[in-house]
Amino acid sequence: MKKSFFKNSISTILVLCLVMLLASCSSDEKDPAIVFTSIEANKTDIYIDGTITLNIKASGYKDINVITSNTKIKITKVASTIYEISSTEATSAKIHVILSNNTYKDTKNIDLTFAEHGVKNYNTVEGIKVNADLSSKVLSLLGEPDIKTNSTDGLSEYWRYASKGLGIIIIKSSTIVDQIDMYSSNYFYTNSANAQVSYTNFPYEIGNGWKINSATTTMDMVVTLLGVPTIKSTSATSTTNRAYQYATQKLVFRFYSDTEDNYIGKKIIYLSVY
Repeated sequence: MKKSFFKNSISTILVLCLVMLLASCSSDEKDPAIVFTSIEANKTDIYIDGTITLNIKASGYKDINVITSNTKIKITKVASTIYEISSTEATSAKIHVILSNNTYKDTKNIDLTFAEHGVKNYNTVEGIKVNADLSSKVLSLLGEPDIKTNSTDGLSEYWRYASKGLGIIIIKSSTIVDQIDMYSSNYFYTNSANAQVSYTNFPYEIGNGWKINSATTTMDMVVTLLGVPTIKSTSATSTTNRAYQYATQKLVFRFYSDTEDNYIGKKIIYLSVY
């Protein structure tokens, strides 16, 4: 009788161990290791009127959690592995993508930047900060220029974006943005086919609600705000193209007038931030 009891007990224990082993194997099969391949983004720098799309490449996960501590950022899930990131304000944010199952967790991060159009603080144009940002930032936000030309000394490169009303000077040795020019449709450049390409009026605000080539933005507004210019000059190629340079703010405004001192009511046809 006792032998039968011990025999049955041992059998029961063996069965329980086998069940637990099978359960453990089953659990392992349900929770494979997470393979987090990458986060693909259509852009990492974009303007606030656009949206960044993230595509998450991974396997072995059960849940995806996409988060950020930046309250200006909006995260929208559009498909199982695709998320849209947007912002209504200029900001930079670190986005965390967390993958998990019942056993494992893996995280990757991506840095995104949202920029505003126009001129900000008289040192940033179209989200590009003069004397700080590199040509890579220009390419990320604006794309390839229409044409690149070298300065006469060969030290700088001029990038022209006629349809955006922009010209950007890049220092070749450091790739730092040295100057950004905003044009009116009065200006043009000559392309490699020796044809003239006209600029579009720079369409965004240049500060204080002002705009290029607008009857509601005149040089007397500039002088009222910034005072007497450091230097007044006339273009070497046009006897009516006048320039007011403000050395402290590192700005140059251009306008058409019969004399350098006659600025009242004259439209701004060009602005340079250097």
